Amino acid sequence: MKRNRTRRLKSLMMAAAMVSGACAPTSAAEMTKLSVVLGYIPNVEMYGLEYALNEGYYKAEGLDVTLIPAGQGVNQVQMVAAGVVQIGIDNPEGILAATAKNESFKVFAGQFQKQPIAMTCRKDSGVTKPADLKGKAVGVKTNAEPYFRLFLVKNGLQTSDVTTTAIGPNDISVLIAGRIACEITTFAFNEPRLIEAAGVPVTVLPLGDYGLNAQADSYFVKSSYFDKPENQAILVKFLKATGQGWTSFYKDPKAAAKYVIDKNFVDGLDIDQQTFQAEQQVKYMSSKLTAEKGILWLDPAVWVQTAENVKASGVTPEVVPTADMLTTAILEKADLPKF
Repeated sequence: MKRNRTRRLKSLMMAAAMVSGACAPTSAAEMTKLSVVLGYIPNVEMYGLEYALNEGYYKAEGLDVTLIPAGQGVNQVQMVAAGVVQIGIDNPEGILAATAKNESFKVFAGQFQKQPIAMTCRKDSGVTKPADLKGKAVGVKTNAEPYFRLFLVKNGLQTSDVTTTAIGPNDISVLIAGRIACEITTFAFNEPRLIEAAGVPVTVLPLGDYGLNAQADSYFVKSSYFDKPENQAILVKFLKATGQGWTSFYKDPKAAAKYVIDKNFVDGLDIDQQTFQAEQQVKYMSSKLTAEKGILWLDPAVWVQTAENVKASGVTPEVVPTADMLTTAILEKADLPKF
């Protein structure tokens, strides 16, 4: 269930060179090189890592970190599997799908505690819960079709209860024009904001509230990388520094948005949208678990649910076991702040 968004990406090579150059060590021999492919472009969604890099937190841990932007056309799972990067940040669905094809990964942190992928509906449609969809027209993005069917089943509906129409990966015009009542999938902080900016109030139904929760933007490595004790020590250092970056975000999301804009990590970002996203995003990254254990904590129960959903949607032939895939060992040693 990949998110497709309209922001223009900078060249990967230029971005990687720019970011790595920002923290070029005085003595490279004393630094451990580490490449990370982000979950998206360097906006507030990836703030913790960008802030940690720019403020020297990685360098203080002895790490020479290169951050590679993601987005349309970038497959984080393939990059980690091929050894192009050591660390990937991606959604569980992609990690599970690759695992079902005999890849082996270790997931050591989870950014979102609640799924930020959502269904967005026009407020004047009257849809405030799944049951209200009966008799309504729904725009379904091509890559969202299996999850939409599962969403209906989990909420007591059938495909015959709604009228569906296929829409493009970035199309919000059909909803704005009133030709559909709702569309799926949308990113909870992105398309809804753009639709309302066009004068159409919306209601956002996060899929995590309706049986399709997942820890989006989870941090993972190849199992063969993780199996080496020296690499686990590197991951602890990486997570400590990253945690410092995210602590800044939790303390002041509005300031985090301004930081991203001021640093111009990527062209075309809007301060109002980034501020809105940051203030909403922190809610999706917080939970009882992060308050008790620390930020970026993994929730095994959510991963089990996600694995079951991925199988039920037909993405994997069987339910992928997640117990051995997840590890909290790095989180425990990093001892991240609680929010």
